Amino acid sequence: MRIPTLEGDEAFCAGHAVLLDRNHRIGVRGLPRPSPRPSPLLFALCLLGAVFVAPPANAQTNYSELPARDAYHTCLAEARRDPDAGFEAAIAWRDEGGGPPAQHCVALALFDLGQFKESATRLEALAADMPTATAREKSAIVGQAGSVWLHVGDLTRAHTALSYALDLDGNDPEIWIDRGDALARGGEYWDAIDDFSAALDRDEKRLDALIFRAAAYRLLEVPDLARDDILRALDLDPYNPDALMELGAIQAGVGEFDAARANWLRVLSIAPGSRSAAAARSALQQMDVKAE
Repeated sequence: MRIPTLEGDEAFCAGHAVLLDRNHRIGVRGLPRPSPRPSPLLFALCLLGAVFVAPPANAQTNYSELPARDAYHTCLAEARRDPDAGFEAAIAWRDEGGGPPAQHCVALALFDLGQFKESATRLEALAADMPTATAREKSAIVGQAGSVWLHVGDLTRAHTALSYALDLDGNDPEIWIDRGDALARGGEYWDAIDDFSAALDRDEKRLDALIFRAAAYRLLEVPDLARDDILRALDLDPYNPDALMELGAIQAGVGEFDAARANWLRVLSIAPGSRSAAAARSALQQMDVKAE
């Protein structure tokens, strides 16, 4: 991956981003709620691959006095640790000429402050104001914006941003999954399946894409294909609570109530404090009420 050059020949890692934590995906219309992922909007690949240890929380750092890559890492760490302080420091760095890294840090701090719409808007503006960035790098930033719009439930803006990100570079399965999620939330299950399939074409071992596609097939009343996908997911991770929850839903939908109950009880045993467990408890209670 080519990393664009900033002032002073420092580099800014804009590509290959880890998008929003899947804890932020809200299950709707029966879609599963995937397991936790890495922290919101933090990059998996850091500047030049460098390893950097952030200063202690009480350290007072002027980012503009640091090399750009160190300043960026410090800013991200502070934004996660103390969003208020991180936002103020990022704004100061931006005003002192910090460029795209500072603008990105501002957007991340806004996300952690709960200013989701402003965060998404600034991410979109950042992508539009990176003339030296590659299409892949712009796609990563726009994809982040789309994830934030998805988080706040603005499906139209999420779909628009994620579609643009895919037009820029369609190689990241994460963006296909996010757009599929947006489509599924709007009830466009066949189109969502196409996007989950595109993600799996790029990474056949994506558990979340398999589970989401299985759920979409189930909601379209195509249980055989739903079962095929969920069994593929369980081949990859036999103890995945989201996959087991979805398998139970598929089984209940075709009248295999004892098997469904067994899998939902497994979810409670494997991950008792998870949202999958909460969904399993609810499903078991509904099953018991119907039995009465």
